[in-house]
Amino acid sequence: MSLSFITSIHDFNNQGGTAQVLGLSKSARYNKRRATDLSNANLLNDISSARVYNSSTVDATMILFKPPFSFLPSYPDFQGDFLQITNKEGSSSDFDVDQLSAYNFNNKTQSILLVGPNKDGFEFRLSFRDLFFEKWKTTLDSALSGSRASRKGNPTLTWEMWPLNISHLNSDRMYLKIHQKLNINIPFWPDYDASLTYHIYLYLNGSGRIRGHVARWAYWVESGVKSGSIADQLEPKVIEGMNTLNDKLNEELAPYASITFKDLYYLPGDQTSSINTGIMQGSTTDDVTIVLNL
Repeated sequence: MSLSFITSIHDFNNQGGTAQVLGLSKSARYNKRRATDLSNANLLNDISSARVYNSSTVDATMILFKPPFSFLPSYPDFQGDFLQITNKEGSSSDFDVDQLSAYNFNNKTQSILLVGPNKDGFEFRLSFRDLFFEKWKTTLDSALSGSRASRKGNPTLTWEMWPLNISHLNSDRMYLKIHQKLNINIPFWPDYDASLTYHIYLYLNGSGRIRGHVARWAYWVESGVKSGSIADQLEPKVIEGMNTLNDKLNEELAPYASITFKDLYYLPGDQTSSINTGIMQGSTTDDVTIVLNL
């Protein structure tokens, strides 16, 4: 198998101790390691240093993920805080991270992605947050106007990568995700917490044109004597919101809908600007970069 680049992960500082070598095939966009894979290699929550070897064909990139809070013993794969290690295409040397403790990642990694940006022609990058953040707030506030529900804080715009055991989602696909907390005001009764969630599936059709739709909707209502009646009123609003979101999605995709692309993939955070050799840290809830390969 021909590889674009290789990396290594180690359970001691300075690339010492037990090591595992991971590589990205030239024919693949990602190489993913779930928590179960790291556990089988005795490296779950036990990685202290790493190395990303140089590549002549791609920006060699390894992304480590850990739970956002130390009190969480485990977290869904490819979500939470991330540490991205990049060795820019054409670099003359390998890039070492001798101590992950310097980035608050020592013995905390629970999943890993290898990805090779810039491997095949020009890439056009979009920020999921820039596309939908303000439009979502305006649209939702208008839809909830006059009801007992109101938006509680800002939406979380993130991703759901190859989800396991989530109804109506395909474990072989990548999704964008919008999650919104709500407050339900009931006269002469304590307020209730609620939330709604939409998963968006973007893809390239057989002609390489970008298309998308809402693949899943869901809602949650705090338990209590009023939960049932609140859910009965909330569900049709959530379904109606799916149709509105599909319309907004088509509006945003319209400028790109007639362009032929080779590939579509995602990176965590806002990576619309050029990324150089080095470290990038953030959270998967910060943003998602939609990358379209021309």
